[in-house]
Amino acid sequence: MASDTRYREVLERVRDASRRYGREGEVRLVAVSKAQPIERLLAARDEGCGLFGENYAQELLGKIERIPGVEWHFIGHLQSNKVKAILPHVALVHSVDRPRLLSEIDRRARALGRVQPILIEVNVGNEATKSGVDPGALEALARQAIEAESVTLRGLMAIPPFHWSPEETRDGFRLLRSLRDRLEDRFGMAFPELSMGMSHDFELAIEEGATLVRVGTAVFGERPPRR
Repeated sequence: MASDTRYREVLERVRDASRRYGREGEVRLVAVSKAQPIERLLAARDEGCGLFGENYAQELLGKIERIPGVEWHFIGHLQSNKVKAILPHVALVHSVDRPRLLSEIDRRARALGRVQPILIEVNVGNEATKSGVDPGALEALARQAIEAESVTLRGLMAIPPFHWSPEETRDGFRLLRSLRDRLEDRFGMAFPELSMGMSHDFELAIEEGATLVRVGTAVFGERPPRR
């Protein structure tokens, strides 16, 4: 299958799942372009893709000038010292997971004269080696985001452990949704975005409430080996 046809096929799967679960028009497809050659991104753009997600600051900066007119999200672990470089270019940061990073985003956004939309990443699998705030610390970080001058909290993000069964993954998605619902009740505010679901489980994520699905391999194929 040519790489320039996969975006439309995945998009149709997203739309089918959205209709099937009564979510039509509520779900956006983020094409995860980590380690993909620029030619594949251009092909996806030509097929109609207008939203890309990048995991690494340097890679993002190398691609934005070559693919103008699209929306970029930052979805990977973000170091505080990379915030200044990426912030002018990203519509949404999915992976805020600690107070220091949130403070730096707030500071840099204020300097730009803008309010930066963010998601808080939650470690739903309690994995010691993975990013994400512990569910027990989520409310405090959410409060910091709400009180920040130049940040707007849009919702939550999660990456369930890859070794989980489909039912365990479903439970992880449900946990993220319930945590979001609790925050809405606690603060009396809407946090509409749930970023969850990848190539192997995005239809399940849509069933459980995802509004942003992050799909890479199913769109672009396997990443080329690094040289």
